[in-house]
Amino acid sequence: MTEETKKTEELSLVINGKRISGWDSVRVTRGIERLPNDFEISLMDYYPATNEKQLFKPGDPCEVFLGQDRVITGYIDTWNGQINKNQHQISVSGRGKCQDLVDCSANWPNNVISQSNALQIAQKLAQWYGIEVSSTVSDGGLQIVPQFTLNWGESSQQVIERCCRYSALLYYEQPDGNLLLTRVSDKVAASGVEQGKNIESADFSDSMAERYSDYTGVSLSVTPFAGDVSAVQNASARDPEAGKMRYRNYITIIESTLITAKREQESIDWEMNRRYGRSKILSVMVDSWRDASGKLWEPNTLIPINIPVLGVTDKFWTLSDVTYLRDAGGTRATLQLMPPEAFIAEPYEFYQVIRV
Repeated sequence: MTEETKKTEELSLVINGKRISGWDSVRVTRGIERLPNDFEISLMDYYPATNEKQLFKPGDPCEVFLGQDRVITGYIDTWNGQINKNQHQISVSGRGKCQDLVDCSANWPNNVISQSNALQIAQKLAQWYGIEVSSTVSDGGLQIVPQFTLNWGESSQQVIERCCRYSALLYYEQPDGNLLLTRVSDKVAASGVEQGKNIESADFSDSMAERYSDYTGVSLSVTPFAGDVSAVQNASARDPEAGKMRYRNYITIIESTLITAKREQESIDWEMNRRYGRSKILSVMVDSWRDASGKLWEPNTLIPINIPVLGVTDKFWTLSDVTYLRDAGGTRATLQLMPPEAFIAEPYEFYQVIRV
């Protein structure tokens, strides 16, 4: 391993102004469906080049770097020291700054949110924790969220989840610890995963268990006094691979709020796309933290796939989750890939309070 390679494959933990490297075991995980990002590292000795037993304490702010690239900005959760007659092991785990959005109860004056879009709401909820929120969608592309009342004790993340679903947004943590609101990206990585080149192992699951050829969305109505219930078909959709499938039908009742907002077709399209996307999951272990351009594998990026032996060729699937690893087995990364349809946000409408 060259000195240059060592620099790009070294994990450093920066805390209290000190950069600590030389860790024996490394795991850093980032993703678009996890909040926050997290890490776990360990060392079979005291800290390198020091005689100190503990350089920090749980709760201390920290940064995690892979080479020169920052991947997590957050806090130490746990410090653990173990000894026996043969060795002394130190392990450290932590999470990104957005952990406070998940762990803590939402703080909003009067608990009533009105006249704000998803970005404005997330920014106000996150400001208490020193977290900035940005969006790749312009303000003009974000709808005003209808007025609603927070439930006592619910977390900021739960509120942000509802608002992002209403606006068809994904949300996840950035390397600087701040929150990003966005949509499924069409950005393609410089290189992908290819049989015979960079794959150490691969596991592909293609399931029909929860897929259907035909989807129908209905609404229910009740006849006054008689109490008779009738169904009205509001929307329908077909699986993109329906021509190769046997007939399998699925009928679902669409929420009344979506029907009122005339989003029933959007709802049934989401049902079909989600089931299609989630039926195909590829987990790959590759031999580097980086693609051919030297950039770290990045969540919400389209990854070219060519694995003929698994029947997955000429595909561009979304990287939903990446785990950077290094231990006695070497430097590797595990990538979880699914079709982009798997990450379309579920339609959501707030219940409106009608006052007379």
